[in-house]
Amino acid sequence: MQSESCSDILSRCGIEMFSDKAPVLHTSTALFRYKLSEAIQQDAQVSQVVGDCIEDLLASDSITLYLDPVTQPQEDQVRGVYGQPESLVRLLLGVDSLQSRLIGLLLDKFPEFIGTEDRQAAGETKTSIKVLRQLRWLDYIVDSAELTEKLLETLGFVPAEMQSEIVSALPDIISDSDNAEVSKVLAGMLSDTPELMLPLLETLGSLDCGPALLQDARSSVIGHLISAEPLDLPVMIKFLLHSVASDGAASLISRIRRRLDLDCIVLASKGGGKGVAASANHSPDVLIFDVIATSLRSHKHLRDAWLRVIAEDAEKVGTHTTLDLVALLILHQIPAHTRRVETLLRAKIDSTVSGRVAYTPALFEAIIARFPAVFSAHFPALLAVGSWLVRTSALGSQGSRVAAGILAAAFACMGMYQRQEIAGELAVHIGSGSANEIDTAARIFLRLAQQNPRELRPFAVFIKGLLDYVDNLPLEHVRVIFDSLGILSTLGQDGASDSIFSDLYIFVRKQLASVYPKYNRIGIVGTVSLLRQLGAPEHTVADSATAGSSAQAASAAPVNLQALRRAVQLLEMLMDSARHQSWAFVSMTYDELAHIVETRGLHAQLLTWLHENVSSTFATHFLADPDLLMERYGLQSPPVLALWLDEEEPTVLDILNHNGDALRLDSDKAEQGVPRLRGCLLSCLPSLLRLIQVCEKALGDGSLGEIDALLVCGLYILPPISPTGTHRPDAASDDCSAMVAGSTLADPTDQRSDLIVHANTWTAELQLTLCSSLYVAVNWVRELINAFADQHSAEILAHVARRANQLPHIEASLMAMATSLAGSPHEFRPMASGLVAELSDAPSMRAVDGASLRLSRPELIGAQGSNLADHTHTMDLGGLLLSQDDTRKLIDGTQPLLLSPSGVDSVAAKRGRSKRKFGAFAATGTAHAGAASAGASDDFCKSPHVYLRELGFSAFRVLLIGSSDLDAPGALLSAPALALVVRELGSILGVKLVRHTENRSGFSVRAPTHCNLATFSSNTSASSATQIVAGLLPLLPALLRYLAGCLAASAQHRDNIQLGAALDAANAHRQIILDDDGNLDQIDQCIDGLLGVVSSVLHWDGLQSGAAETTAILGVLAAQGGHTDMAELNDLEPNTLVRRAFDYLWSLTSLMPTAQHSTILLRILIAARTLSTHEPTAAAEEASCLSESERDESMDGCISRLAQNILNHSDHGVKPVDLEYMIAQHILRYPHNRLDLIHRYATETLPGFVSGQPTEITQATFPTYYKAVLHSLGQTIKTTLWSQSSALLYANRVAESWLSLNKLTQQQLDLQLQRTILHLALKSGHTLIDHIIKLIMPTMDSLFLLHSESILAIFSRIQKSTRILQNICNHSKVAKDTKLQQVVPQIKRRLEQMVFLVVAFMENNCCREAVNLGNLKHRDIRGQVVSSQIPRMEGSSEDEEMEEEAEMAGITEMAGMARMAEIMDVDRRETEIRPIKRYRTSDNIAGSAVGAGKKQANLVNRKKQLIQRRDQRAMAMSKRKTRHRNNTHDAEEEDEEEEEE
Repeated sequence: MQSESCSDILSRCGIEMFSDKAPVLHTSTALFRYKLSEAIQQDAQVSQVVGDCIEDLLASDSITLYLDPVTQPQEDQVRGVYGQPESLVRLLLGVDSLQSRLIGLLLDKFPEFIGTEDRQAAGETKTSIKVLRQLRWLDYIVDSAELTEKLLETLGFVPAEMQSEIVSALPDIISDSDNAEVSKVLAGMLSDTPELMLPLLETLGSLDCGPALLQDARSSVIGHLISAEPLDLPVMIKFLLHSVASDGAASLISRIRRRLDLDCIVLASKGGGKGVAASANHSPDVLIFDVIATSLRSHKHLRDAWLRVIAEDAEKVGTHTTLDLVALLILHQIPAHTRRVETLLRAKIDSTVSGRVAYTPALFEAIIARFPAVFSAHFPALLAVGSWLVRTSALGSQGSRVAAGILAAAFACMGMYQRQEIAGELAVHIGSGSANEIDTAARIFLRLAQQNPRELRPFAVFIKGLLDYVDNLPLEHVRVIFDSLGILSTLGQDGASDSIFSDLYIFVRKQLASVYPKYNRIGIVGTVSLLRQLGAPEHTVADSATAGSSAQAASAAPVNLQALRRAVQLLEMLMDSARHQSWAFVSMTYDELAHIVETRGLHAQLLTWLHENVSSTFATHFLADPDLLMERYGLQSPPVLALWLDEEEPTVLDILNHNGDALRLDSDKAEQGVPRLRGCLLSCLPSLLRLIQVCEKALGDGSLGEIDALLVCGLYILPPISPTGTHRPDAASDDCSAMVAGSTLADPTDQRSDLIVHANTWTAELQLTLCSSLYVAVNWVRELINAFADQHSAEILAHVARRANQLPHIEASLMAMATSLAGSPHEFRPMASGLVAELSDAPSMRAVDGASLRLSRPELIGAQGSNLADHTHTMDLGGLLLSQDDTRKLIDGTQPLLLSPSGVDSVAAKRGRSKRKFGAFAATGTAHAGAASAGASDDFCKSPHVYLRELGFSAFRVLLIGSSDLDAPGALLSAPALALVVRELGSILGVKLVRHTENRSGFSVRAPTHCNLATFSSNTSASSATQIVAGLLPLLPALLRYLAGCLAASAQHRDNIQLGAALDAANAHRQIILDDDGNLDQIDQCIDGLLGVVSSVLHWDGLQSGAAETTAILGVLAAQGGHTDMAELNDLEPNTLVRRAFDYLWSLTSLMPTAQHSTILLRILIAARTLSTHEPTAAAEEASCLSESERDESMDGCISRLAQNILNHSDHGVKPVDLEYMIAQHILRYPHNRLDLIHRYATETLPGFVSGQPTEITQATFPTYYKAVLHSLGQTIKTTLWSQSSALLYANRVAESWLSLNKLTQQQLDLQLQRTILHLALKSGHTLIDHIIKLIMPTMDSLFLLHSESILAIFSRIQKSTRILQNICNHSKVAKDTKLQQVVPQIKRRLEQMVFLVVAFMENNCCREAVNLGNLKHRDIRGQVVSSQIPRMEGSSEDEEMEEEAEMAGITEMAGMARMAEIMDVDRRETEIRPIKRYRTSDNIAGSAVGAGKKQANLVNRKKQLIQRRDQRAMAMSKRKTRHRNNTHDAEEEDEEEEEE
């Protein structure tokens, strides 16, 4: 019989074949396969026929017809009855008997398919790819091993492109049983074919691979990270992170951080590398961090490992830092890790890594600017971290600078949405009420306005909204806000800027018009801030740049003119307001104007006008000559002047003329017809001098030669006083004035005492006049030093030194007079030299009868007289008038400026304005004047420097006078002057360089101890810490030389002949010598101040981040005392430089006069030690091979030795905090075995005091020693290198020391002392148990098999310590000590944790029998057993039965659970560990068996006794019941008999 053809067979099964088109399927795929399978089973030749047919079809040119889906009849397609059609080849692959042959044919012809693909049309799917699609997702594979083998064989000869397709298809083709073989082959291809990295990793991720295979694969991927294409990296990182287990996560992350160079990726992306995406959201760096974010959110072990790697990383900042920062941002968004990330960030920002802060502001700014798209994707986390730093960082700290860098960099490089969020968040911080938070946020706003003004201007509404709340903000923050708004309002001349300027103008005008000084301050600051921007020279440059080109310069000129007109408009408004306010208002205006002239500068025409007018006003009101004074006061002889330096100088500063108290004596001499202003005109004198000198310096290139007469002129401070203490202007009664003049010049002490004696006989008005005049003189001298200290003339510098020497004596005279008047009805009340809230909000000064700034040039007064009709409008700067014509001339700059001689009254009358009446304001303030004035007087006597003018940073150049830097022959500073200058410098450094914390309670700001409340617009307060350090560097050598000189003088005063060589060395390098040694107290004050300055500098956290500042400061220290030549400073390594600086400071230790000074020096040495990067710590030195002498001479050894010397030779006249610090430093920096030192303290020194032995410890210092030793023990455990060779010795020392310290709590001590010791022992026990669990026990675990006896002995000692802690817990309940009870829950949890860990420790080492768990007996604080039985009254036998039954039940349960630990937490029974003291493997097992047998026998005996007692009681009860029943029966019978009768 003739066999059927292939077409007939297929047609019979449901497929119709055609030669020129695709086959047609007339049935379902399942039915076709079923019919064909049946046909093959019925006739074996069918399989051969169909196979041969398929082989012919695959060899034909129309192969694609059989690889594409078959067609279906139209009606079947419409009904969809047969589902989705498949290709003919795939239909045949579903037949088991044909599958193997067909797969072999397809893979054998695979190279032929690849060779014919070149002839295919463009866009047509390749034949080889179609073949692979046929093999995917087969329902069943007959011979999976053969299929896998053929596929892997095919991989060896196909092109790379087809290899990628095959690899990608493998997971969908092979069977699960072949995963191991395929994975092994693919893993081997990773290193040979890196171009297939992506498909290989995707396939390996889909296969079930073994751990070893994945480890090899990860190693290959790690090796190709550097050379991989940017777009391949996300897949590689994903594979690495998703395939690692918890045990290898940390190592993998470390390798990724080292090998992944993100900078190169960014450069490759910008350079258009292969396959780099153009979209920023799909750039390689963004995709990499998206993969990292997904992995971290999905796997907890990755989160923990990454945090651990960052925390333990000790490398320098590098390319891995970007990975770390983004990882921290991602983890910060996970609530469970937020606190941990914040702690780690704080440590990285504040701590040092290789001598520098790990995360600096510059680092954050550079990374955010380099990867803006990455940080934009994680912006919420970035904003949250920045806000957290703003909220929690101290003022001026490294954290606040990092916050500013983060937010500023994000604002500069991100989009509109992110900028809006940043601006809104900063506004929230400013309204938080925290001074630190407000200061940081306000300065960030100012930084944004300066660096990105156009980007910030759309969000100016956030800053403008803060104007409603500025009355609650400190003045320095108000100034910063107005500076920011001023920049935005003067940015350009468009509508937005005009609107901002108009709003600000209206606001400040309203504040200036207020009758409350609180709002006047805000108005002055706001007005001057706007003037700063409009009148600054660089504003002209900015406007010119806005024009676009030099060809458009003409169009820029009107813009400059408009800005200048606005500046004049602001000046006019400010001076018009000053005319109706107080002299304090004018004083603050002068200070603010001086501040902007000194820091930013004004337009040349504005500056010239301002200088001319203030100079004329000053000369007219305050300067005079002796002839004028004799005429003014009716003197018959030349007046006696105070503080003159040149007798030939005719200029005199007339203070008496404007002293309100003096004017009451001579009111007829006062000028008439001037308006009354609140306060005293003399309050303007220091501010006016400051404004004059800054204008003079700005116009004269820093020279003050035109006004140098002010430096040497004398002061007229008192009228002639008769011997009876009254004012009499005659020639014979001026001896008292001469005495006052002498008392304010040379010292003093005796003359000052005579002055007080004589002043007590004067009238009250004269005494107040003297106090007021001295107060003005002090502020005058301070401003003179501020002005002239930076000059270079030797003559001027000599006069400045004399003024500096006069200053402390004047202040002493002022304090003596003010103290003598304190508490009397005429007590001295300092005048306000500015609108200070504490001094001016409740006015207490008398109004001045006839004093104002209304004066013009003298030569113009006679020429123009009182003709005011020619002037229709004027500007007034505290009485200085500028007409409309003068205003026009000022703007045009074409004619010289002429001043109007008009007075304030005439101007007001001409304008039709009435003078403001102050009656209502005065009535309002009078009620509070008395209290406020009394408070001001008390505060002045306690803290006079708060009310005095501040010494600016330029004034500290007086320290250079007399040195080689500023050679002024004969100019030397006295000890009092040096103490005063150094004290002022220390107060500035204490505010700027030392980190402060704050209590978040409202808007109140912590005032520094020496903060000058009367000083406004201080350049020092406006300077940053970096600027302060830069200004201090030139002064540091002189300060150190003064320190050496003071130490030498102090040693000479004490006749300390033991100093010997140290004293000679100090004198040999002493270049600045005091002109007088002063008394010992003054020299000690100088030493205190100088050491405080050095300490503030070395404790500044900016040293950890600024390499330039650090090197400069260390170089100055190293160059002192001959330790280093200046020529070799630049060649020294950083660590060598630190060591040289340390050696110089160490050379001063033998010169310290007191223990307190030695303590300060100790802290300075430690600060210098922290700057070293490579010298090993004390813990590392113990493990090193250094000799004992080398350890002793190390920096830590020197510090420890100094601390020991202070403890041994001082009388302990130091604070407890300092004492504890010294003890801790002595122990923790001990260069030898620190545990031995702790052991000596714990077993000898402290017990010796308790037993009455003579030691350096006293009753008052014993708690401090105890606390310090306990703290040092914990720190030593934490930092000790627990190597196996010394672990047992260290652990034994720890256990013995802790036990000895705990035993001290059981001694008979004073009640309060014992309570303190108990609390310290319990509180530190929590930390020590943690260290024992985490550090000691893991080390013991590895040594137990070899040293079981020693380890059990250590555990036995630890057990005794824990028992004592349990007794203390019990004692806290008995004594009802709430302070102890607060610590009890935590310590109990730790004790219970330790119990279970010790049990687990023994079980892991196969000696569970070494410990038993039981109930701890109740003991008191002395360790004596306390009965736990509660006294009971005689009760019923039923209660006794219940108790005994309960006891029996408990015994039965314990007997049945002999191997189970029962832990009970009741009031009088606690869990304990009972380790066997000596342990041997064989003896212990036998001993445990014997012990268990004895315990079981005891339980049985006890149970028998209880059963017998129960039986006896039951028999007695039965007898009682029988007797009772018999009695009842007898009674019933008697009753029945009675009834019968």
